[in-house]
Amino acid sequence: MTQYVKVALLGSGYAGKSTLIKLLTDRTATLDSNYVPTAGMDCGTITIDSTTKVSLVEMAGQSHFEFLWPDLLKGSIMVVVVTDSTPREVLRTRQLLEKYKDVLAGIQIIVIANKQDLPGAMKPESVQDLLGWPTYGMVAIDPKQRVNGYRVIINELRNMCRVAS
Repeated sequence: MTQYVKVALLGSGYAGKSTLIKLLTDRTATLDSNYVPTAGMDCGTITIDSTTKVSLVEMAGQSHFEFLWPDLLKGSIMVVVVTDSTPREVLRTRQLLEKYKDVLAGIQIIVIANKQDLPGAMKPESVQDLLGWPTYGMVAIDPKQRVNGYRVIINELRNMCRVAS
């Protein structure tokens, strides 16, 4: 019997949440860098092994969809916070984390500092210092990052299982 675990992707609009889901779940050789806002939510699935699958649930990042976030976070064993790596967006992400700290309490959190290829991008270590959560750099539009993305999420899930046992 297959077990599904839920991992939510949270962040501002244009941070790269949808692209990250496509990177990890699609088999396409190229990823579109044109911004198309998510309406409400999006999802995808990663197969870990023959009995475990990860359901990735993305929450639309526009402020008028934030009212959905508490309900969409329910049942998540981990939240992947995706932020554009520019200083302004990292500060915006810090505000979002502060605003939703009660909803996020008790859930494992990791951060993807996306768009590391852009001029002025903050290094993952600096983003981690500002946000206070383990942070990994990524360029989600680069299909070569697929293995890195898998590794980050799977390793963090495995770490959670080790701590729980």
